[in-house]
Amino acid sequence: MSPSDHPVATGLLVEKSFRDLDVLEDPTPYHHALHERPIHYDEHLGFYICSTYELTRRILRDTDTFSNVGSQTVDSLREPPPEVRALRRESFTAVDTLVTNDPPSHTRFRKMVDEPFRPRSIARLRDAIRSIVDEAIDGFIDRGTCEVVGELAIPVPINVIADMLGIERELAPRIKAWSDASVEPLGMMISDERLLECTRQVKQFQDFMAAELEARRTKPRDDLLTNLVQARDDEGNGFTMAEMLSLTQQFLVAGNETTTNAIAAGVQLLANNPEQAELLGAEPAPARLKTFANEVLRLEAPTQGLFRVVRHDVMLEGVRIPAGARIMLRFAAANRDPDQYADPDELDVCRPNAGTHLAFGAGIHHCIGANLAREEMIQTFDALLRRTKNLAFQPGNAFAHHPSMILRGLKSLHVSFERR
Repeated sequence: MSPSDHPVATGLLVEKSFRDLDVLEDPTPYHHALHERPIHYDEHLGFYICSTYELTRRILRDTDTFSNVGSQTVDSLREPPPEVRALRRESFTAVDTLVTNDPPSHTRFRKMVDEPFRPRSIARLRDAIRSIVDEAIDGFIDRGTCEVVGELAIPVPINVIADMLGIERELAPRIKAWSDASVEPLGMMISDERLLECTRQVKQFQDFMAAELEARRTKPRDDLLTNLVQARDDEGNGFTMAEMLSLTQQFLVAGNETTTNAIAAGVQLLANNPEQAELLGAEPAPARLKTFANEVLRLEAPTQGLFRVVRHDVMLEGVRIPAGARIMLRFAAANRDPDQYADPDELDVCRPNAGTHLAFGAGIHHCIGANLAREEMIQTFDALLRRTKNLAFQPGNAFAHHPSMILRGLKSLHVSFERR
């Protein structure tokens, strides 16, 4: 089906696209334009976009029609340069485990790795997470100012996931670099030079983690890497090295990159909505604090969208989509669907259905790191509200985000506050 066979788009959907930096910086007007056309074919990018809440939920739960296998590689949309292809041949081959897999294979992997991320397991980490949060705040509390991304939003999740993996915290900068390199290419906004550097970083990650995983075979420890080495399915089979590296790479992103972006976005929302911060109070009620965390995820979804591959011809909202086409499920647009949320662009720490957001996906692909991310957010916001007051933006903030069609994250955020 050629693009001309699709209903003619008008207005903002013709003039703009997710390839435009101004749209990525302030996507809300574009998302609302998409709501008027729940299935939109972007001629500039060559894929479909789903933007409404109920339709996105339906697609997320229909893995028979909308497949995850091969869904997150962007090679078909942008041919990688020869140097990248050559370096990939020297690396472990990417395999489908969780994010890029379908049942029944996905079911096997999820069952084998789920336990450390279940609510009861994360609850046991609560005190350790709070200690990491307080340590980060200790570093700037006496100063009365903070660069949120570098001093709070990055250190908290990176140290938590380092501890969980059993990696020394001193290696946090390398872990951060590996995590960035894993996800930046998905955003489709990087140069060939940066793509090559990301590929090098991923290979370095693989080489380092492969050695760590092998070490756990002879000297097991109480950490996620040992869990991967020792995991067995119902037939008694374990993971291959390529599978363990794929899973570890996803743990890095699920337990680090998106949480960093969510924490920074949450602090920005607190400073920008002092009346809502006042409702949370100096001693936030657990239920209201959880609602705030969910509102952050709804309004500033760290993962703005992910792809699915259409297995067979399908009709959606009067648009026929051919087999083999890609469709981006735009979680960030669905989270601001006025048919699902009253005043969808407003922060409401008392919103009764805040927890229905799709920032973590839905169905069998609901993010494995969701419980961990939410706990880190809650502990961070709780500590910040209890230890500071009168949070405000410092002069000179650009409020600029890293350019990406997939992820949304502030580059920096400078705030001032008073100590309680």
